[in-house]
Amino acid sequence: MQSRKSMTFPDIQSFIHLKKVRMDLKEIIRNFIEQPYPIWECELTEKLVKNKLDKLKTYGISNLNEYSTVRFLNGYDSLIEKRFSISNNSENDTIYLEAPSFDKLQTFYDKHGLNPCSEQELESNDVIVKLKDAISIYELVKQGYSFITSLVRSIQALKQEDPEIDSSYSHPRVPFSIFVSVCEDNSMISRLRVAESILHEAMHLKLTLIEEILPLVKHNSGNLYFSPWRDEKRHARGVLHGLFVFKTIFKFYSELESTFDSNITSKYLMNRKAQITKELEELKDFSSCPDLTLDGAILSKNLLPLN
Repeated sequence: MQSRKSMTFPDIQSFIHLKKVRMDLKEIIRNFIEQPYPIWECELTEKLVKNKLDKLKTYGISNLNEYSTVRFLNGYDSLIEKRFSISNNSENDTIYLEAPSFDKLQTFYDKHGLNPCSEQELESNDVIVKLKDAISIYELVKQGYSFITSLVRSIQALKQEDPEIDSSYSHPRVPFSIFVSVCEDNSMISRLRVAESILHEAMHLKLTLIEEILPLVKHNSGNLYFSPWRDEKRHARGVLHGLFVFKTIFKFYSELESTFDSNITSKYLMNRKAQITKELEELKDFSSCPDLTLDGAILSKNLLPLN
């Protein structure tokens, strides 16, 4: 019979510390869901990122400079693929456009239906410039730029099969990476579309990090609920994520409205807000969903007012 290994004093101290951090984070998260505005706030976000980085030490990743999509998915000893800085921050909080890693991540791409741009396509289609222009829009919103650069570390660009349809993706188990398509032109409307895709996936990442600390949806529920964004029924978690994401986009566009003089841009923002309002109205009773935890119900209720 094997003897059970006892914890050493340093192990016990580390366990107590991690447990206290988790309890403190729960309290901060509960304060946030009681008053979740601005949704892209930085204090909780930075604590969530730090907490996740503490866990990533087992991957050999001790800080965000050592993080990349291929290193997270394929192991720390993987070489970081060629990448390009697309934010103006210091090295400690820079967002990178990553070249795809077809030899190491092709299975991941195929499984999730991702079709990344090759390194040659990134350079020939001005993807770097277009992403920089899109990210610069966050500088027009208080805390917006700090939020995005503290949470998103790696972006991979997807091919845009239809110029009218934007594609984006993030995976709940890949903490600081997102995948977005980039528009063919570089108009202000196109910049807003790309900025929305980035914000969309960043909010998925944030809510996933919150859920790792504080469950918002009950486990093992097979119930399905209507999602106005998919025009189909989804599990409660998918609907909650949609609510969280699109309420953020609504608030983001509300903040931007007064910063543009162009009638075309103002009309675009107004139309997107009207569309999102219509979609959110279809979820007016979602906070009473039986598959939400008490915390999930509180968050839903506080996100549903449309103002």
